Amino acid sequence: MIDLNATFFVQLVNFVLILILLNVILIGPIRKILKKRAEFVASQMEGIESFASSADAKLKDYELSLDAARAAATAGRMAMKAEGQAKEKDLLEAAGAEAASKLQAARAEISAQSAAAKKALEGKVSGLASKAVAKVLAA
Repeated sequence: MIDLNATFFVQLVNFVLILILLNVILIGPIRKILKKRAEFVASQMEGIESFASSADAKLKDYELSLDAARAAATAGRMAMKAEGQAKEKDLLEAAGAEAASKLQAARAEISAQSAAAKKALEGKVSGLASKAVAKVLAA
């Protein structure tokens, strides 16, 4: 059985003193170091999170500006295409009008030449007809 004598109380005082000394010398500084480390890690995490959110915001701004630039480029391209089509239409209309006037002039010239040839041949028709009749009767 356990005897409760003076050695028990001495050992109890010795245990309490060692516990206090260890708390002051070893456990207290370790707790302070762990607390500082936890605070440091927390501050680093806040910095990382703020940097990540800043990077996300900058990336979104970049994508928005890129989308705006693409939209502006598309609008410019469409405007240039419409302008080119308008110029093409004008050029084709001018070329068509020029071709029509040349065609009309050519038709008028052909008509005039045809009329002149017809008048020239009308005077010779009676002579040619009599030669043809003479050849048919002579044969």
